Amino acid sequence: MKNLIQRTLTGILFIVIIIGSILLDPILFFGVCLLVAILGMVELKKMLDRKYDKVNLLASLLLGLSFQILVFLNTQGIITEKWYVVLMPLVWLPFVHELFKGGDHPFQRIALTLLVPVYVSLPLTFLYLFGCANGDFNSSLLLGFFAMVWCNDTGAYVVGVSIGKHKLYERISPKKTWEGFIGGVLFTFAAAWVIFLLTEISHLWVWLLAGIVVSVFGTIGDLVESMLKRNVEIKDSGSILPGHGGVLDRFDAVLFSAPMVYALFVLFG
Repeated sequence: MKNLIQRTLTGILFIVIIIGSILLDPILFFGVCLLVAILGMVELKKMLDRKYDKVNLLASLLLGLSFQILVFLNTQGIITEKWYVVLMPLVWLPFVHELFKGGDHPFQRIALTLLVPVYVSLPLTFLYLFGCANGDFNSSLLLGFFAMVWCNDTGAYVVGVSIGKHKLYERISPKKTWEGFIGGVLFTFAAAWVIFLLTEISHLWVWLLAGIVVSVFGTIGDLVESMLKRNVEIKDSGSILPGHGGVLDRFDAVLFSAPMVYALFVLFG
């Protein structure tokens, strides 16, 4: 009972922060994304350190946060795309560090150091890009995206617990079922339809296709994180969110679906 109360209160606070930052100011939302990126990269670093050679956290943070800041400044019209060239020295930083550090398995450490910002920070930048997909910051697009992600999670859980029997991918996530996945798709379709009626942005078929993308890639993101946690033998990515685990436990679906939904609306929206 105590865990349920914690989970509910944390979930409400989480939703309030996301929705509030989107509605109040794009800079505030960027700040939330930046905080999530920092916490997520630290979590992933600690997870990887449990089984592999130590990740160079400083190099990971420098690359991941620099990319976020550059994208933000670019979408605000403060800088142009030419400033992205400063990222290249940061990509080479882990290589140079290993060159002078010495020791065994240098390329494993380099790969893991680059994995941290690529897995966590890079996908999060698409959230802000998505909000600016049509030029000015559009809170309706972002709110619609998060609504679909949350409806997919809710539908998958409710239907899976109620009637789920056929395992989706038992080796990685024994509790996930095909019935739950289909339930998530149906809930997301309903959300997409309502979002289109309320916003009249783009076309209904684009929103419905976005619903499929969220369900498919959100589930893949969830499974990928489950694979990682099984590999390093932990239950949650962290403990910062009572009842929910870590930041990556809440954003695993977002990391995989945000870039794909952004691409969908850029191409067809």
